[in-house]
Amino acid sequence: MAITQLSDLVKVPNKFNEYLLQRITDKLTLVNKGIAVNDTEMAKLINGTPKGGRFIQTPFYKPLVGEDWTFGEGDENDQVATGVETGSDIATLLVRWHMWGATDLSRALGGADPLGAIADLASDWWRQKEQAIYLAVLKGVLGGALSSHLNDISGEATDNKIGVDAAIDTKQLLGDSADSLGMVFMHSATYALLQKNQHISTEYDATLQVKINTYLGYEVAVDDGLPVYTYKATESGTSGAIAITTSNIAQYQPLCASKLVAGTSYVVAEASKVYDTYFLGRGALRRADGMLMGLQGLETDRDKVKAEDVLIHRRCMAVHPNGFSWKIPTASNGKYPGSNLMFPNNVDLADPSNWTLTTDHKNVPIACLRHRL
Repeated sequence: MAITQLSDLVKVPNKFNEYLLQRITDKLTLVNKGIAVNDTEMAKLINGTPKGGRFIQTPFYKPLVGEDWTFGEGDENDQVATGVETGSDIATLLVRWHMWGATDLSRALGGADPLGAIADLASDWWRQKEQAIYLAVLKGVLGGALSSHLNDISGEATDNKIGVDAAIDTKQLLGDSADSLGMVFMHSATYALLQKNQHISTEYDATLQVKINTYLGYEVAVDDGLPVYTYKATESGTSGAIAITTSNIAQYQPLCASKLVAGTSYVVAEASKVYDTYFLGRGALRRADGMLMGLQGLETDRDKVKAEDVLIHRRCMAVHPNGFSWKIPTASNGKYPGSNLMFPNNVDLADPSNWTLTTDHKNVPIACLRHRL
């Protein structure tokens, strides 16, 4: 059987790239559940952005305002029609890339369907990365602009575990818009505990082929990428306190719910793990793939000295929570202070200071229960 060379892929890079992106979205949990919605208009904005562009403006309609009028037979009918006002949020572009050598893909290249095999390998890898982006965005908005939708019971002395009362209190943070929530996104450890307590119900679709697990009527999705906090912010004098520095902040920030600052913050180990469980509604997020003008999504290259072929894949995308606007960096060099990069990484996305709420909080179908097990 002939071995396919990576250079063969460059013959139809755009088609293969489209094929790969479709494989990625086909199996994304939040996309399939309608929580993250593919936005074709956003994709057009990305594709129309010149190389070096970093932000796009996403338009939206503002809620209708004004009083109702009572019909009459005189001058009371002389009214002026009110207009439908629009606004726009700023969304940041995310440019991510990776490179694989021929040795990483050697088994795929020798198969009966090498292109399909490589697409499977790459799409599985990218799905994990995109899921991590969603989680970073959720952490960012709930940590600041949408903190009113965070029910943190982890600090309670006794009632600090997930349960029916805590879940209902969490969804009620949206008031009369609580019915907009339809899915619960949890860590496998949380899911296992609820199974043990017989709080997970199993249903089937109309064909009896698809199993649907629910918790209190919410469809369940499980992902071990959800936040698990093993450290908490503390004061310098606390026993066992660890000073946060520029060299260790990347290690401790994902493990601590509070925003940490190098040279200022201290953390200490939690007595037990703290988990975030998300309650989400349809259309909470918009996402789109595109490509900056002048930037190539898929390329192959060869290191002649090492005699190694490489496959380079770049993605230019946007993942944006509805009802929010992204803050443009104010540093003179235009870079983000956390990562010192021109395009945000997941640490920047999870930074609450980068998000601004632009709508009534009830319009945002996102809530979080922070708890112990």
